[in-house]
Amino acid sequence: MGRQWLILAFTVGRMLLSIGMVAHILACIWFGLGQAVSESNGGGSWIDVLLIRNSSGYVQYSHALAWILLPPAPPMVEPDSGIEMMMCIVLFVITVLVIGSALSILTGTLHEIRQVNNERSRKRRELRIFLQTKAVPTELLMRIMSYADYKMARQSPIGYDTSLISPILDAELATFQFGENLQNHSFFELTFKIFPQVFAEFCSALKKQFYSEGESVFSNGSIAEMMYVTSHGDFCLGEDEGQRERSFSGEHNYFAEVALYVEAVTHQCTLAAESFAEVFVLTAASLAAVLANSPMCTTMFVEYANEYIRIYSDSIARHDMGDALDIQQRCNQKACFSNSFYLDLNVDERKILRTIDLRELEEKEGRTPPIRFVEHMMESNEQLFLEQLRSSFVELDPTDGLHARYGEPKEQEKVESGILSLMALVRNDYEAFTAPQKGPNRLSTTQWQQLQGVLEWAEPTPEKVAAAIWLLAVRPIGKYRSVTSQIPSAHQRPDQAVRYVLASYPFLAPTGHHLEKHIRLFVTSTLELQLNFNFAQMLQGENVPANLLQLEEFILKKSGEETLKFYVLFLLGFLSGLAGGSGSRFMNCSNARSTIPGLHILMRVLKKDPTALYWTYIHNRAVELGRKPENTADLAVVRLACLCRAQTAKDLHQLQESWYHLSAGEQSSLLRHFLADGVVNQAIVFEFLPLCLERAKNNAFVTIPSLLQILVELLTAVRAVAQKAGAKVSKDTPEDQGPGGSKLRTLAVDLGELAGFILLVQNSYIFQTCLCRAKLRMTEA
Repeated sequence: MGRQWLILAFTVGRMLLSIGMVAHILACIWFGLGQAVSESNGGGSWIDVLLIRNSSGYVQYSHALAWILLPPAPPMVEPDSGIEMMMCIVLFVITVLVIGSALSILTGTLHEIRQVNNERSRKRRELRIFLQTKAVPTELLMRIMSYADYKMARQSPIGYDTSLISPILDAELATFQFGENLQNHSFFELTFKIFPQVFAEFCSALKKQFYSEGESVFSNGSIAEMMYVTSHGDFCLGEDEGQRERSFSGEHNYFAEVALYVEAVTHQCTLAAESFAEVFVLTAASLAAVLANSPMCTTMFVEYANEYIRIYSDSIARHDMGDALDIQQRCNQKACFSNSFYLDLNVDERKILRTIDLRELEEKEGRTPPIRFVEHMMESNEQLFLEQLRSSFVELDPTDGLHARYGEPKEQEKVESGILSLMALVRNDYEAFTAPQKGPNRLSTTQWQQLQGVLEWAEPTPEKVAAAIWLLAVRPIGKYRSVTSQIPSAHQRPDQAVRYVLASYPFLAPTGHHLEKHIRLFVTSTLELQLNFNFAQMLQGENVPANLLQLEEFILKKSGEETLKFYVLFLLGFLSGLAGGSGSRFMNCSNARSTIPGLHILMRVLKKDPTALYWTYIHNRAVELGRKPENTADLAVVRLACLCRAQTAKDLHQLQESWYHLSAGEQSSLLRHFLADGVVNQAIVFEFLPLCLERAKNNAFVTIPSLLQILVELLTAVRAVAQKAGAKVSKDTPEDQGPGGSKLRTLAVDLGELAGFILLVQNSYIFQTCLCRAKLRMTEA
């Protein structure tokens, strides 16, 4: 019956209410008339005939009401009371009309319900006859009939002509009917608050799907083509079909949202119905069609989608998918809460840059000032406790510090790991430095001595170490979306953002006020240096000799070798803390093999030719991988090995096999690219190329050879776009001016979006043709 009993009950209730109201009014009129006749004639009204003049009001009202609903025949009035007789006739006519109309409405409702039931019965009967004709087994027949009953009960058989109502009213109706399916989603709820009309169109775009018991909604590894919203029934999650890991029931859980923003992504789990179930779906095409009519909402969605993809990709890359229910909610909430539209609508006082003042944390009793704390730790063998560190450097306070305010505990862990590792290096504490490392890949004592040699060259003083710790503590805020959304767009790159924040909001990081002016200059110079030179990119062969030349000229422009030494001191802490840990989890034996030679290159950058230093580093990496380069082609392959983060001779051999899969023309194009130095020859620097190669290696639908072929096409496309934009890429191109006056010829290409696409794509053809759908944009550096 569904909700038919509610309709019938409502109709009967409304009928009784209408009859009661009319009967009450007529009873009052009839009683009033009786009193008037009795007073004017001195008696003789119906009240006197029934002998109720002196009865209670309750008795009088009951007689009046009974006269209306059950009028006596003939009327019990005086024969000569014409006015009462006429009123009896009028009341009788009105009563018949009212009761008749009410009964007509009730009959019509019953007829409509009967028609609906007849239609359902007809469909059900036809289905049963069909199944019986086909000799379907009884058990299967019962299951099919049960599912049909469920679907007919959950699906309204009555439609309406949409031309009868306006588009706005139709959208409001859709919001009323289906809005609850999207309002539990953080970002769609935000859309409802800011763009209610767009939200209503999303509700209209939802499509309902039904599933029977044991049926899969989607399967692990299949292509995700839409977002799923569970609405009714019981479900179970598992990695594979038939494998049950978690059961849940209730409404409004969201799955495969990434399919709305990424092409050819696969499901990471299997969702199956444990009972008859109902699911709503929203396709990417429907999403795009709705957003096409709202540019501002599109801007909000693009920002959200990019952040969602980044968070989702990071979760996959770390194999941190966990529970599918939790990951979906975590991704959409984190992406939503960092969205600029959300931040404008929900202002968190603790995150507003102009209101943050950490100076009061410096007034806590028993706190040791930063430089005195560093001096004490460098001079003693006392164990370093995090509580002492967080107390001295208030930016690391676990409750009101910068990372605590912006909800980034993982970044704080990396920062503290880097600081603990730097202090262990300064104190020559090998055991504390390698505490998180286990097994044969632990940093060797020989490598430890090499790191000590680098540290000795950097000449650490308490003031420099305190400044390095302070820089390590504040640098991550340049990556926080909640921070960059509050500063001008021209300063939103991470290191630029940190420089801007430290200059504009000094009370946000008060430790800097304890440093002398020339020490603070090292910090600002390091942040400025990283805009043009990235040490991690050099280790991976991502940048070119021109970048080393930029570094050399920048150092000479500043305070010379002292700035370089502070930069190396900062790098020792920063690199050591990349993987977190109570010590350095990152600086193990294998990672140190590439890091230490890179640091040695930096130590000689002011004394040797940058181009020679760069290729010396590549040559030494080749020797570590078991191959001595004999020609320029070997150097190009080794640089590619650095980009692929090769660690062993086997890795290099596999990469060489991928190189041989390329045609002679493709090898020639890549050879020219990998050997370009940016000083004599124009060089294109592919940012995030190592990440692309790593993900291509782990994705069977992409592979290294396919990615290299895409790079060949991309090189051609980049040169064409650059020429069209006026930045000609050729031997005759006017060179760019380097920071020290030299002529540099580099062009940076950001492959961050391609790296995200490689992680998620699950179709070889779609990847191989991705450039056909890609757009290249030229921006000013």
